[in-house]
Amino acid sequence: MLYFFVESLEIGTWLSSIWPGVREALRRQPGTAAKIFFIDGPPAALALAGRMAAGHGLQLERLAFDAAEIFDEERILVWQRLYYRDMREALDCVVRQPAFRAFLEDANTSDGQKAYVTKQALPGITLFAGSGLWRAMYLVQVSLWKARRDGVADDGITLFLRRCPWIAAISEYAGVYGRAMVVAVGRGFRPKDTLLRMMGRDLLLAREKVRRLFFTPTKVSRQETATPCLALQYYGHFNLDQPHRYSDFFFWQQSDFPSDRLLALFNIPKDPLDAEKMAALSHHGMRGLALRHDAACGNAEVHADTAIMSNLGGAVKILAGAMRPLEASWLDGQRLTFRSQKNYWKRLFERQNVKVFTTWFKYNGDHCAIGEALRELGGALAVYQRSYEGNPTVQTALLADVYFGFSCNGADVEAAAGSSIDCYVTTGYLGDHRFPLVREAALQVRTTLQQNGARRIAAYFDEGSFPDARWGIDARRLQEHYAFLLDKLLRERDFGLVLKPKVPSTLGQRLGPVGELLRRAIDTGRCHVYQEGVLQGSAPPSQAALSADLAIHGSVASGTAAVEAALAGVPTVLLDDDGWKMSPLYALGLGSVVFDDWEALWHTWQENSTSPGAVPGFADWSPILDEIDPFRDGRAAERMGTFLKWMMEGFSAGQPREAVLAQAADRYRRAWGEDKISTIRPTTRPATKAVQGIHDEARI
Repeated sequence: MLYFFVESLEIGTWLSSIWPGVREALRRQPGTAAKIFFIDGPPAALALAGRMAAGHGLQLERLAFDAAEIFDEERILVWQRLYYRDMREALDCVVRQPAFRAFLEDANTSDGQKAYVTKQALPGITLFAGSGLWRAMYLVQVSLWKARRDGVADDGITLFLRRCPWIAAISEYAGVYGRAMVVAVGRGFRPKDTLLRMMGRDLLLAREKVRRLFFTPTKVSRQETATPCLALQYYGHFNLDQPHRYSDFFFWQQSDFPSDRLLALFNIPKDPLDAEKMAALSHHGMRGLALRHDAACGNAEVHADTAIMSNLGGAVKILAGAMRPLEASWLDGQRLTFRSQKNYWKRLFERQNVKVFTTWFKYNGDHCAIGEALRELGGALAVYQRSYEGNPTVQTALLADVYFGFSCNGADVEAAAGSSIDCYVTTGYLGDHRFPLVREAALQVRTTLQQNGARRIAAYFDEGSFPDARWGIDARRLQEHYAFLLDKLLRERDFGLVLKPKVPSTLGQRLGPVGELLRRAIDTGRCHVYQEGVLQGSAPPSQAALSADLAIHGSVASGTAAVEAALAGVPTVLLDDDGWKMSPLYALGLGSVVFDDWEALWHTWQENSTSPGAVPGFADWSPILDEIDPFRDGRAAERMGTFLKWMMEGFSAGQPREAVLAQAADRYRRAWGEDKISTIRPTTRPATKAVQGIHDEARI
């Protein structure tokens, strides 16, 4: 039996590559039965392919698959494993490709550009954006899963993927896990992609540059600022005067960082810099600046970058090299984009006299371009940890001058991920200042639930969902979790429930029919939902947790909400639907803190509630809290703000960046301990067993 899998069935690729490839495979094995599965394709192409296949006795079928149901032989969810393990293997395969290796060994290429291009070889944090490394890897695994489930041998599998850079690395990766054949189809050069690259990183940036050419904003920022300042990237949590909520200004709220040295950069059209925000910033002596016209309202200042033609020469070079190998064209495009981004940020930083830029977003190459722009101006990039990261992954690797991490152990995780950090600063959990601030509001919610009959109260944190079940965990799992808890609440009149959705604004839509259960639960007066937040919820997990007797997080791989609840002193458990036993949180115990079944979790809680201590270690995180946060004193944000203040003092005194970083690090060591400052360089990783096997076979 032969199985053929087609990522995108289009008329051109079907006639030129896919159908000839199928016919040739059948010619080599006459009389062998075969099936053709497709992932996507336009109706006309599907109709043509269906008629041609049927004419030769072949069946054409849309491949049905569900990310939540594809587990490997170790019962690990493949979708999750790709992120934490396989992506490292695939990136190693890419880096070994001759063109990429030559790029990395080029003495004229800066460290920032190397880090940027390496990050851009990864697909980012979503599978939906066209062809990419993660998507291709995932389809390899889906094809193997389907064929093996149907009893088809690995050497009977052919996967037709859309041509993308580093397809040879995907073939190597497929060889690690089986003997499936990967065939690239389609054009390797797309003029549309090159034109977008010439205008900017993506369509939104292209549109913004056009707007800047033809539409004059009310107030364009062109003045230069004499006083050195720190720029922070705004991500949708303003709450300037509400330190108990998520706020992008948290380190300023908890320290004596000078307000007049802070510049907030706005880049989100759904949450623009408007008159209300400008007034609040001005009240505290801060400044705000929009980076695009649709992220500004009224008289807000906009940074106008008019150097739209500065990369024309690079774009012409790409167009002229259209017949070169796809990888070479891709590398040229990434160099061009890196240079474009670096120059954009450099102009902004020069005009605004920015010496420090702080952000938490490290999941693509943007921070590498920003950091190099700052270093060329004598400034520094400071990145802070936003989420708990128990397992290293190349997706989070970063290149930074300063990194504010929760714990000393985090330095080892960063090194294993491939990060390069001049000054790793251990601060403790950066949201711990909120614990005492939310306690009173949490108690009010708890009291209300108790007044309506609740005697046992649980808080539940979800991890969101994907819109398409093929490419991520969709809302059905979310619905199952909510349905279990809501059904318990409606059946047991002494049970209360506090819900903290990751994205409150879409919860009703994602719950679907389970939404009716939620409405009935709210009507009992024993269910409270935290719904505030523009993009994501603005109430911290600790507020929901402190209302409850038990906090439950619906994920082990993404455990930040559970970590915050445990640090706040609330008994906390985790539900693992992914089989992610590699998480260090499993050290807390399966059946005591980690559960893989709702009924087992519920029964254990009831047993321990009836007889406290009946289940040793139930919901107890004390064995690892020191590893997560060595301070646990509510001063983590203060430590970060103070370190940044020391940096600004050095820059204001005209000191070089190396001296600024060294002096701030020395002061921090003396205040908080020698082990709280370290330098991180990527660890030398031994090849995985699977990848090593390829090289062993090659030597033979």
